[in-house]
Parts: sequence; structure tokens; C-alpha cells
Amino acid sequence: MTLPQRMPTGTKAKPYACRRGPGRAVGLLALLGLAACTGTGSGSGVVYNTNFTAGYSPPSLAATASRGGLLVETYGTPAGAELTREDITQATVRGLRSFGPTWFPRNFTGNPEDVPRPDYLLRIVYGTPRAFNRQQLCSTGLTEETVQAARSSASEVSTRAVAGLCRGERAIAQAEGSPGTGPDIDGERFSKFVGLLGRQVMPRRNPVTQDDCLFRRCD
Repeated sequence: MTLPQRMPTGTKAKPYACRRGPGRAVGLLALLGLAACTGTGSGSGVVYNTNFTAGYSPPSLAATASRGGLLVETYGTPAGAELTREDITQATVRGLRSFGPTWFPRNFTGNPEDVPRPDYLLRIVYGTPRAFNRQQLCSTGLTEETVQAARSSASEVSTRAVAGLCRGERAIAQAEGSPGTGPDIDGERFSKFVGLLGRQVMPRRNPVTQDDCLFRRCD
């Protein structure tokens, strides 16, 4: 393990969103392909879980987006909202462009015609029912009816939002959080939540393939 370097006098350490211990714990997480930053968020919503596989490649993702853009698809509805899918997708794209990952080109689009054969796809399901199977997140057969079918008539309105970065039908990165109850999708609070969700599902580095995780900042 690399020891932390002594910092110059007067230099403050940068904050980080989550810390992992050294040794076997980090190795086990890497083998499982799991990385979690719990409790990441603010008054603009919270992201409480992230998962990655070794297949998540930030350089490849950035190169693809710089050529044709990253297509964004949304399903479901934020809790308490009665809006069209088009409205929700446009609000999501605005949030990602304004508050998404700073290292990323931010060339997001909600128009499938902009990226007819996408290498990557960012899908977000809002108001996700508890019974929703996240294995379906990147399926080509995912529809609004699929999401609704997982919601029983007796279930409460959910604030849960699940995001998946898809390559083909495989989710190579996932993030889960909540924008809160009854968010205004045209407001800054919702945009900041979407940006936070994007930053957590698309960090600059793949936390699974990093070995020096002890003082890693989740960005």
C-alpha cells in the first residue's frame, strides 16, 4: 500500500465522498465488482448506492460521447409529478448538462435520432417500484408498462430513482438515489439531483479497478 505523502504547510486536504479501508476489504469489493458511496447528497437529493463492473471505461465513454453524444432515456415519473416522458427526459438532460460530471464532455441528448446506434446509453427510472428488477434496467424490452407492472395497486408512491449506464443490454455502472417528494423538474433542486446522479454513475475513474482507494475521492 502506498503511504500518504506529507502535505506542505498550509495545504488543506480535499474532502472526499466516501472512504474505503485498505487490504482485504478493498480487494473483496474489487472481486465482487461493487463500489458504494453511501449518503452522498445534499438538500438537492441524495445518492445512496453505486455499483460498477470492471467493464466501466471512462476514456471509452468520453471518446464515444465526444463523437456522437450520450443518449439519455427515462422511464417512470418522479414521485408526485404528472408529466410526459418527453418533459422528464428534457429536464434530465438539462440537469446533466448543467451539473453532471465535469470531466465528461456533457454532450447529452434525449433525441434517439442524434445517436442512432449508441455504444453507451444512460437510462434513469424514476419512481422505481420496490419490486422492479434492476437486471432489466438495460434490457431492450424495457417499457413503461414493465415499470408499472412492478408497482402493485397497494404500493406507496416511490421517490427512488435508479440510473444505469448501459453497454448493450449490460449495466456496467449503476446508481440509486432520491430527488425527494414532489420535485419540480424545472427547478434547480431537481437539476442538481440529476447532476449528482450522473456524477456518481459516471466517475472519472473506475473504483473497481483502482488499487489506491484509501484516500480516493468519489468524483
